[in-house]
Amino acid sequence: MSLRALPAALAAVLLVGTAAACTSDSGDHGNQWVAPGKGQAAQLLDFSDGGRDAATKDVAFYGFHGASRGMATGPDGSTYALGQKLVQLKRDRTVSIRLDGGGWTSAGGVVAPADDSVVYGSNGQVKKIGPQGNETVLAGASGQHRTAGHPLPASAPATTVRFTANAGPFGIRPDGSILIADGDALWTLRDGTVRRLYQVTAKSSDGLPLLLAQNNAVDATGTAYLSPESEGTGVDGTLGDVVTVRPDGRLGKPLLPAKISGLPGVLAAYRVRWLTGDGSDGVFVLVYDRSGGNGAVVHLHSGKAELIAHEKAGAASGKPCSITRPVDALHLPCGLPEAMTYRSGSLILGGLADFVLQIRVA
Repeated sequence: MSLRALPAALAAVLLVGTAAACTSDSGDHGNQWVAPGKGQAAQLLDFSDGGRDAATKDVAFYGFHGASRGMATGPDGSTYALGQKLVQLKRDRTVSIRLDGGGWTSAGGVVAPADDSVVYGSNGQVKKIGPQGNETVLAGASGQHRTAGHPLPASAPATTVRFTANAGPFGIRPDGSILIADGDALWTLRDGTVRRLYQVTAKSSDGLPLLLAQNNAVDATGTAYLSPESEGTGVDGTLGDVVTVRPDGRLGKPLLPAKISGLPGVLAAYRVRWLTGDGSDGVFVLVYDRSGGNGAVVHLHSGKAELIAHEKAGAASGKPCSITRPVDALHLPCGLPEAMTYRSGSLILGGLADFVLQIRVA
């Protein structure tokens, strides 16, 4: 768990059943949902006690309130949030449970292909839920899991390979192949075969092996953005640690300016909480500083970096907060939720909060 997520998780436990304690607007908008304009943020869903959408809490809570295990956007614009259960948030702001994860001991990663199915990682396997609820195993052998650091085959029949316990999908390339983060390895899954694209060999500054976290992303060109973390610590890696893997296998690094307007300090030193593709050739990155503060969303594209959202001083992740009308995304009164996904001109953020945030970026 990251430096930022730890106090937020504690706050989430303490605040279950309490009403929202801070508000960003004194105007009375009743229960009306007002969509944000470009550069603005609004709570797409407020399921806090007494909140506008409190009636959805019994469902939304299980996908969006605790630590996020994955978020994705479906072809119909639905947001899928993997938490204690897999929750679907439709564009009309209704929520439903797509899958009850009562038997999960470890789960992570979710993607939504064009066939209305959902693919997710659970207990060292990658599984698919069909439109009718039928479940099939796409990759990963059941039983004993592998440990990171050992040699791996270049390719293998998908259901015979042994993954680590936390292996999970995080993106779909233009050719339909599914990207899987598996401890120290990146795999691609297509037509019943997994192929190894990359294996982490680097170590952190303190000598610990680096593993792939669950917050990786892919852009519309098929380039994967991998965010490593130190083994056994759960501490998020920095933006300077992010590795890119192009469709042709070439490795690289995102181009980063030393600094970015509106965000103090060196950009590369910020820790990465989450990444998501931008629908084009870049990614949005949710970052925070080494103290756990200064939460922000940065857009990396075409060799440039642009600040999209920034918490006000004193805003804390996990703290109850109600936004009753759209606000300037660069001056957010609420702490940013921990996970996000891109949906046709907007970012949808959830996790470790009793609300879902929408930030309009186009």
